[in-house]
Amino acid sequence: MIVTWAPAAYIVTLLVVVWCLYRGHRAGKIDLWDTVRAGRDGKVFTDPTKLFLAGAFVVMTVGFSYLTLIDKMSEFYAGLYLATIAGAKFMRDREQRLNRTIDSTPPAANGKPAEAAK
Repeated sequence: MIVTWAPAAYIVTLLVVVWCLYRGHRAGKIDLWDTVRAGRDGKVFTDPTKLFLAGAFVVMTVGFSYLTLIDKMSEFYAGLYLATIAGAKFMRDREQRLNRTIDSTPPAANGKPAEAAK
């Protein structure tokens, strides 16, 4: 039986990364809450899209790095990782584009959107 130190080194590396993020957040150099919240009209709320993106990125990155570490990385998982991140970015940009189009529709004189007033 061969015992390797790789899993222990992986756990230590993850803990160091988490500690550095926490330290930077506490020092005010980075704001980790910006990865999961948004603000509109002076109100701050948890943005489900940002929460999903941050969660998917963390889970997929931990899985990607662990599979690479134990030499079990497959082309399928690498492609899935890239497709998840690129797909999420595409969907977020699409949502922002659609919201900008909806918000830029000027209201008619009677308070209804211009298209409905015709």
